[in-house]
Amino acid sequence: MKPITALSLSNDAIRAAVIANPYTERPQILQYRTVGLPTGAVVDGEVVDPQTMTGLLRGLIKNAKFPKDLALVYTSRRVVYREMTFPEMPLAELHDTLPFQVKNYIALPVDDSIIDFVPLTREEQAQGAVLHGMVVATLRTGVEKTTTAIQNAGFAVRSVDVSAFSLARVFRDQSRDKAIAVVNVGSNSTDVIILSQGHPVALRAVPSGADDITQAVAKALDIPFDGALEIKNRIGLQNVVGDERLEKAEEIIRDTTAQLIVGIRNTLNVYNTDHPAMVADDIVLVGAGSMLAGFPPVLASSTNKTVTIGDPFTHFIVGEDAKRQNINVHGPEYAAVLGLALGKRPR
Repeated sequence: MKPITALSLSNDAIRAAVIANPYTERPQILQYRTVGLPTGAVVDGEVVDPQTMTGLLRGLIKNAKFPKDLALVYTSRRVVYREMTFPEMPLAELHDTLPFQVKNYIALPVDDSIIDFVPLTREEQAQGAVLHGMVVATLRTGVEKTTTAIQNAGFAVRSVDVSAFSLARVFRDQSRDKAIAVVNVGSNSTDVIILSQGHPVALRAVPSGADDITQAVAKALDIPFDGALEIKNRIGLQNVVGDERLEKAEEIIRDTTAQLIVGIRNTLNVYNTDHPAMVADDIVLVGAGSMLAGFPPVLASSTNKTVTIGDPFTHFIVGEDAKRQNINVHGPEYAAVLGLALGKRPR
């Protein structure tokens, strides 16, 4: 198969990679680009300035020669996951009934939403076979705005996936004989994906991410977002002494990060309570927000779990150009992008 462009759009940047031999045992990463975005171009993972976005994406085709066939990983604060069980039936038939079946279970207007069901297990019961899996829903307008901006740049969007399932494909092998939690700290939300025996068994999107920390610093210090981001990246969760302004910023970073950790910890506690025979004691940390200095050890101590930074390159050949671009340094923030090229070819 021809190379594809794998793409994610977050509040801070466009992240794109060219991947040869996608959907095979060993796809190859040929090159990648991170393109910074002006504040407000993307909000909560959804494109709100399509003209700016289209112009920047067009540069990937014109200047970097990215393939026009594109796979998109969609991340938004308004993506909803719900574990549900349905009587076994053909998936096409089940899909047609989803709006009626889930309308009382998701906090979105079903008529204005894209709704899908991903079966995870099949079980025989006294009343007949059932399918247990994950309902995924999000507002249609957000997806349409984003894909329209991409298509107007000259790309052909061949598939759209959510970050949770993309990440599950990347780290499935680490959960063959145990349960692990993949924690993806994005700009505006944080995915917590529990994997067991190579499959996702629980998902939750915590409605908080790296930008919430930055915005809290900006508000507390009464400075622009970009200035708050520079301070956050410089001091992280490290102790600051002797500078009252930076001490205040550190306090805000710690308090806001603590709120995020509560959401992560609660998700793990619920899963582990319900699954005492296969608890998740290991956290694999990815996402641009995972790079906050001091965050991994703080998360480890707060959850009493082993925390490692995720390596998304296990299933890939890294091409020479990508090596020269030093893509290995950016593994955590590209994990969801790379997962788009793994697994079965989208229909």
